[in-house]
Amino acid sequence: MEQKLNQFNPTDVENRETEYKFSRTYYFQTSYLKVEFLDSTTINKVELGTYKNGLFSDYIILFTNSAPNCTKVEQRLFVIDDNENYILTYDKANVENLNGFLDNLFTKGWREEAFSYKGFDYLVIVKVDNATHRIELKSGAEQDIPMPMDKLARKMAVIWNNLKINSANRKIRKLEIKPLIKNVVQQCDISNTKSLKMD
Repeated sequence: MEQKLNQFNPTDVENRETEYKFSRTYYFQTSYLKVEFLDSTTINKVELGTYKNGLFSDYIILFTNSAPNCTKVEQRLFVIDDNENYILTYDKANVENLNGFLDNLFTKGWREEAFSYKGFDYLVIVKVDNATHRIELKSGAEQDIPMPMDKLARKMAVIWNNLKINSANRKIRKLEIKPLIKNVVQQCDISNTKSLKMD
């Protein structure tokens, strides 16, 4: 993996080590890949995401053994998300599954649409590996102190923000992450829409 990634000219490589884990993050022009190890033969977690102008995306794309195409998309949260389905031991089947997941970075790319209302993001739609993932974003307060009615309140807020009468205060940012090409700087297409009419 190390040799393969170096062919794509990462802009930076960050290593972090704790008592129990070691991680290596590869940064490219508009994306990143983070691999977290438990030991020399076991991967604890693999994630992809957008990284641009020093900012990470509100979502992460995770390798998981429990989802179609080994791909899961979820919101980037304060709490650390550890799951046994993210773990890979070194064997032929897992190497093949991991290579298939990494094709999202190397050969396929992905698209994201971020919806904001009065300057605050509330919804992200990620299209990756022939699937569409819709994430209704949790607020910082909801992450800190979850309340029983938070999920309903979040859904009602999305419905309100998407109404036509609110189109003047709604914006959508579209970003297409192009796949990496050897010895070529990674490209992306960005578009911004001031208002979006939605039914």
